[in-house]
Amino acid sequence: MIDYDRFAAEYAQHRKVHPEVLKRLYHDSGIDMDSIVLEVGCGTGNYILAIEGLTGSQCWGTDPSDIMLEKARSRSDTVVFQRGLAERLDFPMVFDFVFSVDVIHHLKKPLAYFEEAYRVLKSYGKLCTVTDSEEIIRSREPLAVYFPETIKADLKRYHPISDLREAMETAGFVKLAETTVEFTYLLTDIQAYKDKAFSCLHLISKEAFQRGIAEMEQDLEAGPIQCTPRYLLLWGTKI
Repeated sequence: MIDYDRFAAEYAQHRKVHPEVLKRLYHDSGIDMDSIVLEVGCGTGNYILAIEGLTGSQCWGTDPSDIMLEKARSRSDTVVFQRGLAERLDFPMVFDFVFSVDVIHHLKKPLAYFEEAYRVLKSYGKLCTVTDSEEIIRSREPLAVYFPETIKADLKRYHPISDLREAMETAGFVKLAETTVEFTYLLTDIQAYKDKAFSCLHLISKEAFQRGIAEMEQDLEAGPIQCTPRYLLLWGTKI
């Protein structure tokens, strides 16, 4: 099990908002300044702070890591950050939009979270789960290229999209839809990888990690490394 308190500093320093994910969260959710929004597993607050900045919505974030939340609170006086678990959301039915990014694979029982999300959403509220499909995990650039051992490690902990859809339907969600987004940029600094800011790098052997870093450093001598982060967004609506 990964202790996120231990590498909260690396996460805060290196993990950034995926611009296409943010765009879809904003446009496809239909939220505006009158909406109430919750991010589950908010970490240091990247996405919920960006959503507040775009919409002026009343925003909340919840996470089980006190250290992550401490860093999130230092970045905002208006977003409310509260410690809690996805499977036991300590909120009443007040939200227009609930979302999570890179969280669902940490939950052993996604249905418990979806049931809680359904409970705290208003009628016609929307849920979005941002995650990786098997195809995305197998083709990550540069993770799957330089650290192929992360593929097997993550396939063990990521839930198949079909299972997530079934759990959402069981919880009561309708109008399920999937969207895949990506963007490409050139990597010139691999410090985020050296600091293991990506949780899957904590799941492979020391030898595999060091080999991957050495290969990245060698390739950087010839020029920047292409990165194409991709995500799958799974949507549902409470009726």
